[in-house]
Amino acid sequence: MKRFVLFFYLFLVFGSFSFAGRGKEHLRAQRELTATRVKEHIHIDGRLNEQSWKIASKATDFIVYEPYNGLKASQPTEVSVIYDDYAIYIGARLYDSAPDSIYRELGQRDKSDNLRSDVFSVYISTYNDGVNYLQFTVSASAVQTDIKITSNRGDRNWNAVWKSAVSFDKNGWYVEMEIPYSALRFANTSSQVWGVNFSRLIKRKNEVSTWNFVDKSLSGFVTQSGILKGISGIKPPLRLSFIPYVSGYLDQSTDDNSYSSRINGGMDLKLGIGQSFTLDATLIPDFGQVPSDDKILNLSPFEVKYDEARQFFTEGTELFNKGGIFYSRRIGGRPKGYSDAYDSLLTNEIVDQNPQETKMINATKLSGRFANGLGLGIFNAMTQNTYADILDTITGNRRRVLTQGFTNYNIFVLDQNLPNNSYVSLINTNVHRPSDNFTADVIATDFNVKNKKQEFAVRGKGAVSQRFLDSIERGYKANVVLSKISGNFQADIWTNIESKNYNPNDLGFLRSANEFSNGLSLEYKIFDPFWKFLNAEFEFDFHDSRLYSPRSFSRQSLGFGFRFMDVNNYFGRFSIHYNPRYGYDYYEPRVEGRKYKTPRVLWLQWFGSPDYRKTIAVDHRVAYWFSDMYNQKSYLVSLSPRIRFSNRLLAIYSLSYQSENNNIGYYDYDGTDVLFGSRKLVTITNTLNIQFAISPKSFFNIKARHYIRHYKYNDIYTLNLDGTLSLNNSVTDPENRNYNLFNIDMFYQWHFAPGSELVLAWKNQVEESLDNPVYNYMQNVENLWNSPKYNSFSIKILYYIDYQQLKKLRM
Repeated sequence: MKRFVLFFYLFLVFGSFSFAGRGKEHLRAQRELTATRVKEHIHIDGRLNEQSWKIASKATDFIVYEPYNGLKASQPTEVSVIYDDYAIYIGARLYDSAPDSIYRELGQRDKSDNLRSDVFSVYISTYNDGVNYLQFTVSASAVQTDIKITSNRGDRNWNAVWKSAVSFDKNGWYVEMEIPYSALRFANTSSQVWGVNFSRLIKRKNEVSTWNFVDKSLSGFVTQSGILKGISGIKPPLRLSFIPYVSGYLDQSTDDNSYSSRINGGMDLKLGIGQSFTLDATLIPDFGQVPSDDKILNLSPFEVKYDEARQFFTEGTELFNKGGIFYSRRIGGRPKGYSDAYDSLLTNEIVDQNPQETKMINATKLSGRFANGLGLGIFNAMTQNTYADILDTITGNRRRVLTQGFTNYNIFVLDQNLPNNSYVSLINTNVHRPSDNFTADVIATDFNVKNKKQEFAVRGKGAVSQRFLDSIERGYKANVVLSKISGNFQADIWTNIESKNYNPNDLGFLRSANEFSNGLSLEYKIFDPFWKFLNAEFEFDFHDSRLYSPRSFSRQSLGFGFRFMDVNNYFGRFSIHYNPRYGYDYYEPRVEGRKYKTPRVLWLQWFGSPDYRKTIAVDHRVAYWFSDMYNQKSYLVSLSPRIRFSNRLLAIYSLSYQSENNNIGYYDYDGTDVLFGSRKLVTITNTLNIQFAISPKSFFNIKARHYIRHYKYNDIYTLNLDGTLSLNNSVTDPENRNYNLFNIDMFYQWHFAPGSELVLAWKNQVEESLDNPVYNYMQNVENLWNSPKYNSFSIKILYYIDYQQLKKLRM
């Protein structure tokens, strides 16, 4: 390890002499724009025909961000900013010498920057701290996107209520925006100085240009913003809004041909507290229209982590994600005692109902930032008692088993902005269940400190967990990374410690603790076009992992990667990973103190993605790996063609096929011996996604997914104490399995008023598990077709009520 540290030091010294960005110093002067106060009513129609736009200062002379960083933009752009007591207005004149060639694909809200469309964006940092900013984007097809970004992490689920419109003429197109102050958070001072930048995407050229020059070789986008001055005499408004909802469901199960219906109602509340804080509350929440998980058949000893899709837990949670100890799906997830219902069965009893999710009572979060850069976040959620119903099939008697009692979840966060776009955070999570006198508490810190020139950084996390039940269990974690973050040469050297008893999983997510690992990654990035490439990147990484206690070797890996974008906008990535030493897996045996000796493995992988501007583009992936033990081999082939039928209709189909020969894994434990098996494992996934836009505010999305995984055992082994395997002939009829899952999610969204929407949804699920593999694909489809199905039809209406808008209408 000492050699790697020395090599890393020499690399940093050499890497500080970066060639990227040379000759661009004259472009880095920070630009300033003055906003103009107006009294005239601004009608948002995309025409910029009010007198106010003619007298306002203009931001001009955009500079290319990509592909040719630092050159003058190919088309002129002019942007003005005006304001009144209610809102800030942005008007953009985007000249184009070929207006008929402007791309205008329609699509879903919050995804306008992913469309085949020209795009205009404004970036606003009201505290000008280089860490937190808001992005408002409008496509040439009038589709809106808003993103809240903290420390370069974007939150697309943050939804502000603002207006925009576009128009066209023979010289190009226009964008007009109205962003009310209720959508922003800013200090209550007589004069405002905000960080601001504007960007423009000309899609047919894939040219992105910005008003204030952004050097790709330097770390950070918002840190290279310009300054917006001239805003004065405005005050943070009372930010109060209500979003009441009503929803109706009709559910069908073809298992017993039963139907059930229900009507729900509730409300989301947003209240601004002080100048910069917002209280969000959801009362009687309804998450029935959340998209289905891409579930898999999990054969590993670890829990599968699924993405969060519930808007309350994805919007405005950037503070609560500091420290990496918050996994929101713990709230309303599977009851802790879900299996207790089955373990408690008496003679002639069956489990009649056993909810797989705990029901939330409410959830509240308060977050914001003081003028001195100190961020504060407070979160609370509660779930009610959850019971399973047990039925005696002879007497008809019923009884209830408590699978999880009332649970209270709390989070407290402090996040301080530091000079040089740095920060340090402190976060605490707490879970309490009074029914079993259980408490779990985790406190963590998260920091990122950069030097003034944004060349080097030290970042890391530290945490201590405590769980109180019959006894106290304590553990800790520490992670530190030293980085060179700018220039052609970039690098990380890191170490990570997780003690044996570290456990944040009551409100966080960690697959396994008890780890001591170190690593090094080196990158060489070419930002400027050369030969047939627009950019390229070479990377090397080294990883060494051991148990923390006892300090036993686990695994070691070396990796090399190369990625590029060519002049035809084809993206390619090739990677090689190699485990040079035999390692040990201490988790697959699933018995404390046992280990499995793992082979040396070589992975090869290629991924390619053509230019999405084409009518037909096919993403493709090929992977192959093999080991020097047990004749293990595996290959993966994935194809994902996308067809753009029109500016309204896009279809994406994905097929993935993976075959693993002699896959080695846990089979059983008989109380004395741990048994492993060698199996042929096949995984097939088909996904079809159809997106149809009726208008910028009306959108259909249909996703169908068929997942198959089956395996058949070749041999059964006994796991020896030294981690090797010995053939076991006592198991003559091993348990094979065939698993099928089919989902359809169909959603129609109509944004019929600002912040308001109507959603129609149909969710269909079919699940089948057999004792023996079915190798014929069409037979799998036929089996699914004949299996019991679950259907859910729903409608939900949300209506946004804003106090400031009501006040403005009364004036």
